[in-house]
Amino acid sequence: MKALVFAFASLRHRLGSASMIALVLSLGLIGMALMDRAEKGMTMQLRNSLDGTDLLLCAKGSPTQSILAHVLHVDAASGNIPSETAEQWLKHPDIRHVRRLAYGDQLGEFRILGCDSATWLHIGESRLTGRWPSQSMEAVIGSTVAQASNLSVGDVFHGSHGMVDDLGDHAHQDYRVVGIVDASNPWDRIIFTPLSSVWDIHQDKDHAYTAVLASIDNPMTRLMLPARIQKASKMMAISPAMEGNRMMTWLNRGGQIMQIMTLLLQLIGFISLLLLLHAHVREHRSNYALMRAMGSTWWQVFQVVAWQNILIVMGALSFTAIGLLMAYFSQSLWLPSALNIPNQAWVPSTLDAVMAGGALIFAGISSVGPWLSLKKISLHRALVDA
Repeated sequence: MKALVFAFASLRHRLGSASMIALVLSLGLIGMALMDRAEKGMTMQLRNSLDGTDLLLCAKGSPTQSILAHVLHVDAASGNIPSETAEQWLKHPDIRHVRRLAYGDQLGEFRILGCDSATWLHIGESRLTGRWPSQSMEAVIGSTVAQASNLSVGDVFHGSHGMVDDLGDHAHQDYRVVGIVDASNPWDRIIFTPLSSVWDIHQDKDHAYTAVLASIDNPMTRLMLPARIQKASKMMAISPAMEGNRMMTWLNRGGQIMQIMTLLLQLIGFISLLLLLHAHVREHRSNYALMRAMGSTWWQVFQVVAWQNILIVMGALSFTAIGLLMAYFSQSLWLPSALNIPNQAWVPSTLDAVMAGGALIFAGISSVGPWLSLKKISLHRALVDA
């Protein structure tokens, strides 16, 4: 206990430099922890969005853009596909749980999604206020849409071509809100309406689809069918799971670069921690010599030296915890609107424990060098030099 008091008193006289080292260390730890949480959040979101989706039919274009547009709903669609052509392939006996989509317009930044009942049954809502649409021009809005637009059940609104009204709108054709759904991202940012609403507004007599999502029971069909459709029709047929894995590979590569940067920050912090303690021991060796002269053992001297590093690292861990709390409550400000990190990903993980334990272990080990340098100094000479 005395060693801790002496260490704290010693740090108080160099609080500025100690705080700066703790801050640098915490920035590295925060960066690593946020990367871990963002990766978990994106993996969870992608896995939830792709659950039960083995086939995506859409217009020819980029597979990655198609996943972003039709599964994650964060990009523009590349076009429409003929409903007759799609329905021919949907008669395959192994295809199940078909979800037909037809994109409408926008309400500000929020997408109006024409869909069938299979789509809104797929999202697994936690709470629905009101009811799902039963006829054309009825809509259910996500909870985020309701908050941003101040819409409630019974209100009416009209869509516009794009994110601004200057591109033209459908002011003469109103949607009526019949429900508000509290669901996970990205569904909380979607406006659901029957397919007939989109077809009626755009006078689409052919009843074209923007995309079709489906599950496939047979593993062999799951593997072979997309290639057959791609070859025999003008539609693009892809496996969302395979494309999702490819996207995660790209994201992981980018994440590795960020992890290297955070590791460099931690390395700088640890080197600074070691140099600061060396400098302190060298400048105050007479104080440690006095401790020895008053009967303290070398083990007690080591405790005083080690506790100084440990206290700095504990300060860094405290800064890290505060930084992560701030990041959690402000994630809507610094994360893209299409991405959120679920609460499960914010729970302290094994990586957090490893980083915290590693930092504390290094604090103790790095104290050995300065302590050994003290043992080489003549106590008499140190007291005389004082």
